[in-house]
Amino acid sequence: METTSLDEVYASLNEDADTIFVVPLIRHSHKKTDYLYLLYKKLIESDDYNINSISVFSHFKLITGILTNRNAILHYHWLEFQDFKSLLGMPWKMLCIYLFHLLGGKIVWTLHNEFPHDQKYLKLHSFLHQKMANWADLLHVHCKTAVSIMSLRLNAPQEKFKLVPHPEFPASPLSSNKAREQLNEHYNITLYKHNKVFLMFGNISQYKQIKEVAEIVIDIEEDCYLMIAGPVKKGNNELYYDLKELDENHERIVLIPDFIEEDMVPVFYSAADVCVFNYREILSSGGYHMAKAYNKPVIAPNLGCLSEEGDQSNVHLFESQEELRLLMTEFLSS
Repeated sequence: METTSLDEVYASLNEDADTIFVVPLIRHSHKKTDYLYLLYKKLIESDDYNINSISVFSHFKLITGILTNRNAILHYHWLEFQDFKSLLGMPWKMLCIYLFHLLGGKIVWTLHNEFPHDQKYLKLHSFLHQKMANWADLLHVHCKTAVSIMSLRLNAPQEKFKLVPHPEFPASPLSSNKAREQLNEHYNITLYKHNKVFLMFGNISQYKQIKEVAEIVIDIEEDCYLMIAGPVKKGNNELYYDLKELDENHERIVLIPDFIEEDMVPVFYSAADVCVFNYREILSSGGYHMAKAYNKPVIAPNLGCLSEEGDQSNVHLFESQEELRLLMTEFLSS
């Protein structure tokens, strides 16, 4: 399958399209780290399309939008819910999407995950996702592997898929010593210059199996740190308390359970020696692409789109937790 671009995808659906409704909202305030902004950056800066991002609470605009402009296209991301409260909003969302489809609007759906990360309500998610796949005119993925996985998962023909690569993150690297000094001062932590740092960056969630990596770091003989940075995702308080206890009892574990402001992102990646990913399951990983932008060695599972990255010189893929431990140990001794 050949790669393409978003403007080519939209033109293939409707050459006269002039408005793209994007769900959810694009964070224009985070132009260096927001996936959606970077994905649409070229189109936002051009005059070819009006990129109109829609919040969860404004789905009615999809209906009014297609009624007033038959050349509008809907590009949807992340059709999931985590709990009963968010489930209550799904009928409204699905109704608005279906009416947009029924009224002749073209739909592109980007597939980010094979399953919801928290593994809840799988049968209902499967039902909703197959409906969405049927309504969508095109299914957007970031790698060839995702096509084979999701065509089977959604019972959708491979001809319906389009491959548009993951957007690249702009990087502003610092020296490792300067970055560690800034982190020590800003967060009142202690990262010695001579110890290597493993970084797990992003939302703190069970599917990333962070605790398992922390336990490996605690057991390793060589001095090192595991820096865990990012906000606690909803429903993961038990994991947070487990990590907090490890942080309090082991100086090798450095936990920063906060939203990381955009200007601090380069500091974390510059301070790290290697980025570790221990996903239980994954389709595409924004974290990997951020690590790639900073030219950091990566240790990651041989899953999803990551399985296509094994030929990169600084990417090391594993099949089991024992292989993960060996790779981390070998990195410290190299």
